[in-house]
Amino acid sequence: MTAANVWGISGNWAEVYHACFVPFMIAPWAERVLALAALQPGQRLLDVACGTGAVTHQAARIAGPTGQVVGLDISPEALAVARSVDGPAGGAIIEWREGSVDSLPYADGSFDAVTCQLGLMFFSDRVAALREMRRVLAPGGRLALMTWGARERCPGQVAVTQIWVRHLGADQANNWTAMHSLSDPVQVRRLLEEAGFAQIEAQTEVGNVHFASPQALVRGVGALKNDVVEAPVVAALCADADELLKPYCSAAGLDYPIEAVLARASQPVGG
Repeated sequence: MTAANVWGISGNWAEVYHACFVPFMIAPWAERVLALAALQPGQRLLDVACGTGAVTHQAARIAGPTGQVVGLDISPEALAVARSVDGPAGGAIIEWREGSVDSLPYADGSFDAVTCQLGLMFFSDRVAALREMRRVLAPGGRLALMTWGARERCPGQVAVTQIWVRHLGADQANNWTAMHSLSDPVQVRRLLEEAGFAQIEAQTEVGNVHFASPQALVRGVGALKNDVVEAPVVAALCADADELLKPYCSAAGLDYPIEAVLARASQPVGG
């Protein structure tokens, strides 16, 4: 039995991510990230590690037809999904670009704003990545970024980690460790300082994650990770998730809090 069949969800990782996680866990934060970027109509924005475009599409609406919006990601699978989504009516035409934050394919000072939602914690050299983002910002340009907060303050992640360790082993639960590896706003502020940014602010905020049920969360995680397991294991994971997340369930589904670090900074006017 294939992983897709056993979890009841089909598609590559980017399609699963976009269908199962973006609407319920990622997109609700896009408005907050763009508020920090202070994007105005007619301005130029680069969305680094754009994924399937949660922030990028909203940025195009704000920038409007005279603006310029670029979504850049290293993954062709993610960009294929992003291109398949209709952009906002009357918004900027989005340029989808495959590329790496290690060497952004743009000249110095090309953008008024740069955003990076949920990418920084995965970069191998975080300071170098931030320096590249600063390089492409115009003097006075704004950076807005987001990372996930502490895992222990995200009940869904705590539950999934516990049941994956219980049934599949600790090695199969490591994804959550990387996801929450940049959860301290003090650390984020220090990285921004080292990268040469000015007017730095970083703080934690709390949002809400909504899934139809704990089982929807479990099946989405399994399909995203492409874990190949037998049907009885899926049933056991789902049963454990139902029990652990029962306090967060209602007739409306599963709702639990999640913490994030939101930060903004600017390119010094002197460059």
